[in-house]
Amino acid sequence: MDLSVLINVGAVIVSISAVVASSRIARHQFRAQRHGNHVEPLIDLLKEFRSLEFHRSYAFIRDELPKLPSDKGISGLDDDVQRKIYDIGYFFQLYAILAHLDIIDRRFVSTLLHRRYVETWRSLRPFVHKERELQGLPEGTILNILEHFAADLLARPPANMRTLLAQGRRR
Repeated sequence: MDLSVLINVGAVIVSISAVVASSRIARHQFRAQRHGNHVEPLIDLLKEFRSLEFHRSYAFIRDELPKLPSDKGISGLDDDVQRKIYDIGYFFQLYAILAHLDIIDRRFVSTLLHRRYVETWRSLRPFVHKERELQGLPEGTILNILEHFAADLLARPPANMRTLLAQGRRR
């Protein structure tokens, strides 16, 4: 083989390697930038999750709401109960939206909050369905993303958190 052919082949191999390496770096940079834009909203969500008021409202939704009659929907409840329903319901729905948009890792959210999603939807379900019925709204309204996310979680057991964290470290 001629020396010039070897040099040209070598140059092509180096060029292809450079394109592959640049593509990988660009992909990682794009992901980091995409996730970096959402750090502040995620921190705000986590601050809310850490508040005493949030946990009291969550406990009310989980323990007390199922004892109330659902025949008048959400709007038939007093203002304080409605506030708790919407605060907790839309909080969890927002996490489900962020997971759906791949802003936060769906596996992480569903593993970390699996039980809370299931308990929240179980308590809210009769009130939400009755509210939709009373207002003549279609199924895809009022906490619909929360409903689908919780149904998806019910269909599969939560992942093992250690395994999930180990997979994240390997990436």
